[in-house]
Amino acid sequence: MAREGTDRPLLLAGTDGFRDDRLDRSWSALLAHGGPVARRQLAGSDHWVFTDYAALVPQLQAAGLTTAAGRAEMVGTVDPRVSVPAVRGLVRSFFARHLPVPR
Repeated sequence: MAREGTDRPLLLAGTDGFRDDRLDRSWSALLAHGGPVARRQLAGSDHWVFTDYAALVPQLQAAGLTTAAGRAEMVGTVDPRVSVPAVRGLVRSFFARHLPVPR
């Protein structure tokens, strides 16, 4: 897709902690084609924030079962009261924009 683009809606959801030059190059190549591609970045987060870990890992830290560094490595430092609704809203708004409404 990075070479040819897409004519279908595509959401690129990224995090601060899971990013490198290779990912930036591929996303930039894809975005250069135009089309229905949206790129969103969740500040203070890491890769696993898009899973149930966003809510679970901070609880593990509070219980002393992981360190602050371990939490940051998995889900970032963002509060789950912020990240969980943000991810849900991002996906919900993307689908609302691009999926047909059933009749």
